[in-house]
Amino acid sequence: MINIKKKAIFYAYSNNALDHLAPYVFLCHQKKMNCIVIYGEDFARHKVKPKSNIVKIFVDQNINTYHIANFEKKGFLQTIYFYLWHFSKFIDKYDFIPNFFKFKIKGLCNRVYEHIDLESLGKNIASKLLKNSDKALIFIDTWNINKKIQNNFLLYMKGKATIISTNHTPYHNSYQKDIKKTPVLVDIKLLGNHWEETDDKSLVKSKVIIGSLRYSKKWSTILDQYSGNKVPDNGHKKNVLVLTHNETHTSDWKRMLELLYKLVKRKDVNLCVLPHVRGMINMKPPTELKNVWDKTSSLDVAVRKADIVIFWVSSAIFEAVLRNKKVLYLSFLSKINGEFIWQKNAPSNIVIKNEIELFNELDNYDKNKVVDNNCFKEIIWPNGSDPWLNVSNLLDKI
Repeated sequence: MINIKKKAIFYAYSNNALDHLAPYVFLCHQKKMNCIVIYGEDFARHKVKPKSNIVKIFVDQNINTYHIANFEKKGFLQTIYFYLWHFSKFIDKYDFIPNFFKFKIKGLCNRVYEHIDLESLGKNIASKLLKNSDKALIFIDTWNINKKIQNNFLLYMKGKATIISTNHTPYHNSYQKDIKKTPVLVDIKLLGNHWEETDDKSLVKSKVIIGSLRYSKKWSTILDQYSGNKVPDNGHKKNVLVLTHNETHTSDWKRMLELLYKLVKRKDVNLCVLPHVRGMINMKPPTELKNVWDKTSSLDVAVRKADIVIFWVSSAIFEAVLRNKKVLYLSFLSKINGEFIWQKNAPSNIVIKNEIELFNELDNYDKNKVVDNNCFKEIIWPNGSDPWLNVSNLLDKI
C-alpha cells in the first residue's frame, strides 16, 4: 500500500452505497488524496458485483480497491473463506463451468462467512488502513449498526479519523424520518436539503447542506464518458423507461403488471422496464415482459436512452431530473402517495392518477416541449447550488 500521509477511505457495503460514494472518491482523488475503496458485506456474500462503469473509473484513476476477503486470513475459518471466495470469483469468469457448481461454491462460501468473527474482521481492516497516515477521512453512506463488519470498522476509526456520512438517498419523503437514528459517532453529516436539516434529530456535531453529489452534472458527465451505449434511434417511437419497485412498495402489484402489459403492446412506445436492485434483480419477469425487462443496464445508461421516465416510489427518479427527462409519477401505484416533499409543487401533468391519464400523457407527448422538473430540482440542488462545488469547498476546509 502506498505510504501517503493523507487518506480518504470509502466503505461501500453494496452497489447502492457505491453509487453514492463513487463521486466522492473521484473528487477526493482530484484533491490529491490517497483514495481507498472497500467493497463490504454484499460483495463479500456474492450478492452483487461492483458496477463495471465505476470499476473502470477507479482503474483509470489508479484508485485502490479492496474486497473484504483480501484483508484477513487469521484462523482456520477466515483462511477457508479467503480461498473459497477467490475460487468462486475465478470460476465465475468461465461460461463452460456449470452454473449449479458456481452456486454451490458461492453457497459454501456464504456458510463459512456466517461463522467468521465479523467484529474482529472489521477492526483489523480499520487498523491496517490507518497505518502510515497522519490524517484520514472515512466516507460512508449511512452507519448501520446491524452490519457487523462496517460497525466495528467505524467504531475502531472513531477518534482516529474523521467519519463523514453522505446519506444513502436524497431526502424527499416523510417516511425517511428515521434519519434521527444516525449514530452520534459520525463527525460530519452531509445533508441534501433544508427539509432534511429540519427533520434530522441526530446529535452529530457538524451538519452541512451540500445537495446530492450523485446527481450533480459534473458526475453525470464523467459517467457518460464510460458508457459506450449510444441512444437508439427509434424513429417516431417514444422511449419509455419504467423504474419499478418490489411488491412491498407497490400498492397494487396486479394492476402494475397489467399496466406494463398494456404499455408493451403500444405501437408508439419503445418500453424498457428496470427492476429495482432490492427484491427484483433476481426476479424472473413475466413472459409478456421478458424482452423489455432490463437487468443489465445501469441507471444512468437506461435514463439517458429514455424520453419519458415513469415511477411510483424510486429515488432513482432524480437521475431523470438531472438529465431533463419527462417524468411521470404514478400516484395510484404508490403506497406513500401524498408523502413526497416535491408533490405539492408538482405540475398536474406529472402526478398521474390513473391509467387513462397516463395514456393521454403518452399520446400528447412532444419531444420539443420544455420539461418542467423544478419541483424535483430543489430536493437535490438546494437553492440552485452546485453539489460538486459545495463538496469541493468542504473538502478544502476540512
